[in-house]
Amino acid sequence: MMKRVNIKVTALAAFIGLALTGCGGDDGAPGADGANGTDGKDGKPGLTVATSATDLAVNVDKVLVASDSEVTFTVTNEKDLPVVGLEHFGFILSGLEQGQNGDANSWKLLSSESCPGSKYAKCGTLTDNQDGTYTYKFLKDVTTETAFSVTDDKTLRLIVTTGGDTLGGKTLAYANKSHDFRNNGEAPLYTKSVINNQNCTGCHDDFTIHGGHYKEVETCISCHTDNKVSSASKVFPMLAHDKHIGVISAPVGGCDNCHSENEQAVDYTNWKTVPTQETCITCHTDVNFKEGVNHWPYEDNAQCANCHTPEVVETVHLATYKGQTSRRENVHLTVTDAKMVAVPQAQKNIDSGLDTAKTGYVQLTVDILDKDGKSMNKQLDKVDFFYYSEFYINWGGQDMGMERGKILRVFTNKENFPGYVEDPIVLSYENGKTTYEIGPFELEDEFEGSLTDSYGMVTPRIWFCMDNKGENLESCKETSSVWGQGAAGFNWLHFFDDKGLIPERPRRQIVTNEKCGSCHGMTTRDSDGMAQMTLNCRSCHAVTKNDPAYFGTTCASGSVDNDGDGILDEMIKLKSLSPRGERDWTTASNAGEECLACHNANNPPTQVVRDSHTKQGDADYVEQLTMSHPDQKVWIHAMHANNRANQGGEGWKRNVEYSADLANCVKCHEGDSFDAKYLVGRKPLALDLDYMDTYDGLDPANGKDTSGNKRYAVDAKADAYVSPTAAVCLSCHGKRAAEEGEDRRQVRKDVVSHMKQNGAQFGVELGQYTGEESCAVCHDLNNLKESHNLK
Repeated sequence: MMKRVNIKVTALAAFIGLALTGCGGDDGAPGADGANGTDGKDGKPGLTVATSATDLAVNVDKVLVASDSEVTFTVTNEKDLPVVGLEHFGFILSGLEQGQNGDANSWKLLSSESCPGSKYAKCGTLTDNQDGTYTYKFLKDVTTETAFSVTDDKTLRLIVTTGGDTLGGKTLAYANKSHDFRNNGEAPLYTKSVINNQNCTGCHDDFTIHGGHYKEVETCISCHTDNKVSSASKVFPMLAHDKHIGVISAPVGGCDNCHSENEQAVDYTNWKTVPTQETCITCHTDVNFKEGVNHWPYEDNAQCANCHTPEVVETVHLATYKGQTSRRENVHLTVTDAKMVAVPQAQKNIDSGLDTAKTGYVQLTVDILDKDGKSMNKQLDKVDFFYYSEFYINWGGQDMGMERGKILRVFTNKENFPGYVEDPIVLSYENGKTTYEIGPFELEDEFEGSLTDSYGMVTPRIWFCMDNKGENLESCKETSSVWGQGAAGFNWLHFFDDKGLIPERPRRQIVTNEKCGSCHGMTTRDSDGMAQMTLNCRSCHAVTKNDPAYFGTTCASGSVDNDGDGILDEMIKLKSLSPRGERDWTTASNAGEECLACHNANNPPTQVVRDSHTKQGDADYVEQLTMSHPDQKVWIHAMHANNRANQGGEGWKRNVEYSADLANCVKCHEGDSFDAKYLVGRKPLALDLDYMDTYDGLDPANGKDTSGNKRYAVDAKADAYVSPTAAVCLSCHGKRAAEEGEDRRQVRKDVVSHMKQNGAQFGVELGQYTGEESCAVCHDLNNLKESHNLK
């Protein structure tokens, strides 16, 4: 069994101080330019000053660090007009000490002052020069700071913060300015610019802490120093690690999720070039360097880099990304053609119990390519280096026509679910290309009628085996562990119709890998700009065969009965969503679109989605099921908003602390793809309201029984429906915070009532569904942008 690192799960929101915003208006039209000022006492012409500002900019003009330290700076608005009359400022002055004997360069706080003064910081002398420039003289003699000696060759940093004053009747937003310098006026000789806001905004919208006063990472770094904070755990590198480990949505071992290169983060490689005990133990909490626990004993960092070279550190931590990426390049399972046919070519595909006039079959042609893009000239079902090779296929356009589509499993590590996995039928093999046939696909839909003229989608999911060096393909049958040395292959999404592959995508682009991967980890990009993203699928999809304690999965719904009382245990408190960094816990994704093959409106929620927290007869049963629906456009929103039925309780493992503003639709969406008009006329979401009633149950005589209790997800049968726009909007807006005495977030009855008044329907039978939502009448694109504060 793999030994897991004892990672700390801490709410990310506690660190970044983000507040999820609701609906609100904009800041109004910009104010008029200011009037000409009076002539100065030196006789110079008056200048035009700002009478309003939506954004402030601070520029440091001159700074001298001495016993009487002084800084002169300029403040302007978004029109580059000088801003006068400001009284609220903060000044943080730090020095960078160069590391010795393996230590990292470290910042030392020289002084932190603010005006007006408070119990937290005192104010020196602030002078408003009435031309947009200000002069500040520090109160503290920084040359008396014992942790740092100011010399002309050392790097210094000044942080100027402003905001909170009123101008033009509005309170000014906060702005931070970071200025690195040497005291002789020349550029710094050395730095420690490991990360900056550009590294953070992939996951976070705005980096604001301490009431929004501080908006730059450099501000945090300059103050959270070892001569300022109360413990080593609050020094910025350790603090940042501690608040992210076990919380971030990318694999834990992917250090380059945050430590990525940009024009400001010039020292981004420090994580692998300057290994130190202090930063390492924030992740490797089971190590004690001083006492020699799980590591050779060392008193300091002098010898760390001898063994932990940049190459070693990168290989160990980035096996998920760069290590697996290089392995993935060895095999590309490529769809060369796909089309829908009305009549199957293989006679044994014909099911006499079906109306063949309303069904179709997909013929799929695939080729196995090597790392150079050349065909291996091998028939797919006859090779032995695939641990699994599966093709997820569905038909029916934007909503797809079937619940879970069809999965062509040539090789599989999955259980042979009855009625779910068909034996692969080979139609032909020629010149490395193997053609399969799979079906039947339903070409008639209750809501859309005939789907014959629609289109389908297919994406491969593969894992192949390699030797322990990751250099050569190897038979998966050699040893039981060989598959663990392999790689998850790239999976590309293809669209097709009854003529073949469609050269141009028929769907609008809703999300992209670049956007998803900014939080979930990016793996690679091909020559065409297509990016692959790393997802932690095992966080939700437990391994059924190898992980009996977490038996419930979306493919075999069920649970365990540890005490043998015939009552299912609560899955929600068993499964952990802690991100994992090992390569075999990740897979490549194509911006999540291929998930539509299963995650669509036709696919009712099942036992594992709802578990025991949503029961038939509950007053909010239908609403809870709606927010727990596996439909892609619903579950993505609900999961990030922490609104699914198995989320939102104190200490629950499935809780998600979304690191950005939930109202910021463009954080994930491409362009205006969130426009409500795209939901008009869409297929309603299917529910199976009596799924729990028809659950198979356990063998009461066998407390460890895991065979009689499972019910396959394909057994779910739709018996009720929910309006699509209401379902999507409810997924974000559907719950409020728990109040005293409530064990979890509560459904907002006012929101549900508002939706029903405007045509939404929840849990109605097929014959009662009207599809007459009027949401888009009021909530058009302009309204959505305004209410979500999108500029």
